[in-house]
This record gives sequence, C-alpha cells and structure tokens, in this order.
Amino acid sequence: MDRRSFLTRAGAVAGVSATFPAPAIAQGARELKMVTSWPQGLPGPGTSAERLARTITANTGGRLKVQVFGAGQLVSAFEVFDAVSGGVANMYHSADYYWEKRSPGFNFFAAVPFGFTADEMAAWIHFGGGQELWDELSGGFNIKPLMSTNSGVQMGGWFTKEVTGPESYRGLRYRMPGLGGEVLRRRGGRVAAHGTRRRTRHGHLSRP
Repeated sequence: MDRRSFLTRAGAVAGVSATFPAPAIAQGARELKMVTSWPQGLPGPGTSAERLARTITANTGGRLKVQVFGAGQLVSAFEVFDAVSGGVANMYHSADYYWEKRSPGFNFFAAVPFGFTADEMAAWIHFGGGQELWDELSGGFNIKPLMSTNSGVQMGGWFTKEVTGPESYRGLRYRMPGLGGEVLRRRGGRVAAHGTRRRTRHGHLSRP
C-alpha cells in the first residue's frame, strides 16, 4: 500500500495553524514543557516520561531543560495532543491510539489487534517507512512524532470469571482503547476506551 492510499484509508488529516509562544530562554537554555497522559510518578509510563525528560536535559548539557507535567497538572490526560498541536506545551508523552477520532490511522503507531511486536514496531518505524507515514499524518496537526518507549504485547486481560470463548465477552466490562476496543465492542463487550495502562508509548515534539 503506498503512502497516499494509506493516509486516504486512515482518514482525513485537518491542517492546524497555531501561533507558538516564544520559548523561555535563560543563560542559553531553552525550557520545554512536557505534558503526559499519566498521573505524576505513575510507575511505568509516568516514570518513563520523567526519565526521558532527564535524559534530554543531560544529553544537551542543560541547554534543553524539560519540565514534566502529569495528567491534570497543566492539561487533562486526553488534552495533551491538542496542547502540543496548539502550542500550549512543547511535548507530550502518551499513546497515539487515543487520537483515533482525529484519524483512525493513529492506531497503527500504537497498537492494533494481531499487530506488531515491540521489535517489529521499532523496525517498521525506523527502517520500514513507518516514520515517514507517521510524520505525514501528524504533520497535519502541527506535530512531529517520535517513538519514546514500547512495552510490547500485554495480556488480553485479568478476569474475575473464566473466559471460555468469544461469547464470554458479551456484556463484559472491559478497558481497552483503539481498534482492540472496537473488536470487543462488536463482540458485545461494554468497552471503556480510556485508562492508564497501555502497550506502546511515544514522545512527541511540536514542530518549530
């Protein structure tokens, strides 16, 4: 499938025109705000975002100082995309299947049913043309995407009663975002799309 065909099937990408605030500059350092979809200090995704911020600051010799805001501190968990797109923040740390209402194509850069393993995802993004597709999709929202971390495939769930077949999902309350949630919804499950556990996480930068 070529790039144009992929993006056409993924959904329309709306252009965004934003006026970005001037960066805070002190003694040659630029201060960047990173907003996340995780509570501050949440083991796993929350601490991963904080580690990324420290790494950027250290590797630039302090020229880029990244301040991390947990969910609700600057914007809510699911407003981080709009915050970066509109210039309220410089970076977000989240999972792209949360933005499927803007384009279903975002699911493919996080997790889809029977999709890539962690190694396969990294290979596609870095060597198989995935980054170029991701750039084109996110660029319509004034965002430059970058892969940050990937926790790989997770369990299908933890259940209070035995799941014996597809019929067991009917009426079952389930937390799963993206296309996986849509599959369960069509099996009759009661799906909540939002939560704090995820399979793949990414760091993102606003375009300069």
